[in-house]
Amino acid sequence: MRDGAGGYLVVGRNDRPLPELYVLRPFLPAVAGHRALGDGWQIWELGADAAVADSVALLVDIAAATRAPALLGSFLSAGRAAVEGFSGAGGYWRALVPAGPGAAPCAVEEMAGRAACWAAAARRAVAARPIADFLRTPPRTRADGVVEDLLSLLGLPGPAEAVPEPAAERR
Repeated sequence: MRDGAGGYLVVGRNDRPLPELYVLRPFLPAVAGHRALGDGWQIWELGADAAVADSVALLVDIAAATRAPALLGSFLSAGRAAVEGFSGAGGYWRALVPAGPGAAPCAVEEMAGRAACWAAAARRAVAARPIADFLRTPPRTRADGVVEDLLSLLGLPGPAEAVPEPAAERR
């Protein structure tokens, strides 16, 4: 997904392709791409025609279906992305990525702490400080890569072999 392109990145962990989950089946027509990360983690791109009415409910449902934390990212203008995460152990969090140097220090620290709790629920031990430092960086010219940079800070594994396409009979 590119800066200003609209749509969402859905990040979750499961043995099956995420769009095969009941909660994500309505979004099958909007799937615009995907890539696999190691350890069963997946990133699915939903195009601009994907209409997510309630992102919190969607994250809760994905986490319940996969029994793993879930994350949703969407690109905004000005080189930023909105990232939301949910885990049963850490609850819900939302952050602008990057928030920029003018962001309230307490808010940045709180979001970084919540993101680190999300990572802990994903069985990744990460410190909140590097996440806070990343959130404080100035917005980029383009948002390309900001969600992936955050995923790396959250300790998610790098690219793995391809995730299979969702089963054609379920489309």
